[in-house]
Amino acid sequence: MKNILARGGVEFLAVFLGIALSLWVDEYQKTKESKKLSNQILNRLYKNLEADSTDGLWNQKAHNLVIDSGDYILDWCKTNDDLNDSIEIHLSRLAIATTLVNIEEEYNALKSSGRMELLEDERLVTALHDYYSWVAYIKIIQTNIRNIVVDQYLPFMTNYSEYFGLIKGKNIYDNTYPAFELHSVPPKKKISHYASHLGTYGFYASGVYKTFMDKVTLLRKLIREKNRASSDSNETIKS
Repeated sequence: MKNILARGGVEFLAVFLGIALSLWVDEYQKTKESKKLSNQILNRLYKNLEADSTDGLWNQKAHNLVIDSGDYILDWCKTNDDLNDSIEIHLSRLAIATTLVNIEEEYNALKSSGRMELLEDERLVTALHDYYSWVAYIKIIQTNIRNIVVDQYLPFMTNYSEYFGLIKGKNIYDNTYPAFELHSVPPKKKISHYASHLGTYGFYASGVYKTFMDKVTLLRKLIREKNRASSDSNETIKS
């Protein structure tokens, strides 16, 4: 009787261990596949960040032009000088508004699928959240600038401009932005207001984009470190 019970206990334990091992292997495979997919998403994100950095630098340079043009117009407003082509270019640059074209699908895929914790790197996870929070902040700044330009500055300038569009020989920035062709001198007091207002926004936006590019650099560095760590881990397992 004791032998039967002992044999039954061993068989039960063997079955139990077999089921447990099977479940562990299944869970291990699922986790392994999830980590592999997460790393693939990170690699695509890494490439997207390079495009974000290029776009961010282009936008920062655009806002730097707004700063310079704001200062130039403020100085001009203190003189009795008439209009010239240079003034028209600087007045046109005050109307620069940028758009950050970034791709968020990879980040959203990590976040919505619950794979973020599988990255097993708190610094990387924190940097990801911080980066995309900053992107959202940039878009608020861009919207504010665009609203001032579209709702206030452009309607004001239409009273003194007979044309606003791309003009050969008037390169506002990278042959991308339109230029004014003025028929009369806008009131310098009002122009001074817009030059200081938009110039200040340009200064702020330039700084925001500088921080943005610093965050891109950090995030790409952390992803490279993560990929190296994953490669070393795989080599250790193989050996």
